[in-house]
Amino acid sequence: MIPNLKKISISTIIPLIIILSLLSLGILLPIITIVVFGAILAYYVRFIAQKIRPYVKYDTLSVFLGMILFAIPIILLLYFTFTQFVSIAGTFFGSLHQAATGNSTINMSQLNSSIQNLALPGNISQSLTDTIKTGITQFISYTANSVITLISSIPLLAAQILILIFSVFYFAKDGDKVVQYVKDVIPDDDKQFYLEIFNSADDVLKSIIVGNVIPAVILGILSGILYFFLGYPYVILLAIISGVAMFIPIIGPWIVYGAIGIFSILIGNTFQGVMVIIFGWLIETSTDFYIRPRISVQYSEVHPLVFLLGFIYGAITMGIPGLFIGPLIIGITYAAYKIYRKEKTGHQKH
Repeated sequence: MIPNLKKISISTIIPLIIILSLLSLGILLPIITIVVFGAILAYYVRFIAQKIRPYVKYDTLSVFLGMILFAIPIILLLYFTFTQFVSIAGTFFGSLHQAATGNSTINMSQLNSSIQNLALPGNISQSLTDTIKTGITQFISYTANSVITLISSIPLLAAQILILIFSVFYFAKDGDKVVQYVKDVIPDDDKQFYLEIFNSADDVLKSIIVGNVIPAVILGILSGILYFFLGYPYVILLAIISGVAMFIPIIGPWIVYGAIGIFSILIGNTFQGVMVIIFGWLIETSTDFYIRPRISVQYSEVHPLVFLLGFIYGAITMGIPGLFIGPLIIGITYAAYKIYRKEKTGHQKH
């Protein structure tokens, strides 16, 4: 303990702590989102590490193995998505360089044949062909430019990934110490309020995975099986897009099933298009109205609007980390008002 600390007026200690906190925040501001994102991911890594801990000798090793197991599905998801996009680009374009410079040529023979089968007037058929060709060109060109931009920002991205890895590791390893420190500095009169806030944050973090990510994974797998048996190309990519689309409010994966089904019907594959719409509806309905409620019933107190606003505006303001940070912040805010209202009305009744 620092000598004579008790003699220092509390009026000088608090301002000093505030000033130092603001200075630290100013230094960490460019990476604060990554650090918070790391703390959230550490919550899930810590859960995995606790399951591994009885089988390994050291805590550090269990956390390290937990990070590896947590990262494997994410890496595989990114790998398959990227390779399938590159395969699609290679189908339509000679190279990504040509796509970026706008000098690419698209093999339109199959598309022209399909549009001619619609028996449209010549000018409309040609206009539709040109529109589709232009749209595909612009989309792949945009994708190619995005890849080039991403490659140019590799040093910054590598630094952010490194910060994220260390944040996940240390929060997963020493998370209890952080929570205990926060509890120690909370006034005794407010401990119950903050305890309920911590419990609400725990519910939100569990709900993100149990109520949203797991149903999306299940829907993606079932959709992939559907696409495979119906003979669609790029099954893995379509399955990933279908799973991700489940996070889109109201529309959900229907935007994928509908687009694929309508396109199939337009090019003459009527049976294929009708089947993907019908079975897509069955998959989406069973996942949304049966599987999701069954596995997330214990977290039903977290209002669905929390995730709707958190996922959308969290992603808009903070990118991918916002998919987790957004629901957490709004969820904690919602819980704080709810707990405060309960305490206030409870006191008034007494």
